[in-house]
Amino acid sequence: MEISNGVKKLNIFSLIGMGLIIIVTGWLIYSDKISQFIPQGEIGAPQDNIEREVVLVIDEGEGSPETFQGVTREGMTAFDLLKEKTQGIGLALKTQTYDMGVFIEAIGDKENGEDGKYWLYYVNGEMPLLSADKQLLSSGDKVEFKFETSPF
Repeated sequence: MEISNGVKKLNIFSLIGMGLIIIVTGWLIYSDKISQFIPQGEIGAPQDNIEREVVLVIDEGEGSPETFQGVTREGMTAFDLLKEKTQGIGLALKTQTYDMGVFIEAIGDKENGEDGKYWLYYVNGEMPLLSADKQLLSSGDKVEFKFETSPF
């Protein structure tokens, strides 16, 4: 019994076509099931627009500090948060930019040098080694600007 070349070619193309159908179907079923276990927003979501909660405290050294809930975005710094909040409540902010970064000279009516006190800042209770405009924030950070005697 002899099979013609046309029939052989048809059988090969049929096998290839069925194989592709099986592969694509399996991929669709598998990708649908795997997506059930991955939280929404993690697959290919641009990280630039994710917003996260932070806390800002402004302590003028006289009584109760003011606490603000804030939202930080990717690439936001401690200085960005301070600037945004002071503008939002109409509190004056005076700064000076140097080679090493932005230096806070005054917040409200409290200016550096007054009674030997200066504006210092902390992130999660620790004084960073970077200027506030270079200190990136993470979700859950507590940023404190305190008017106090400098330890330096």
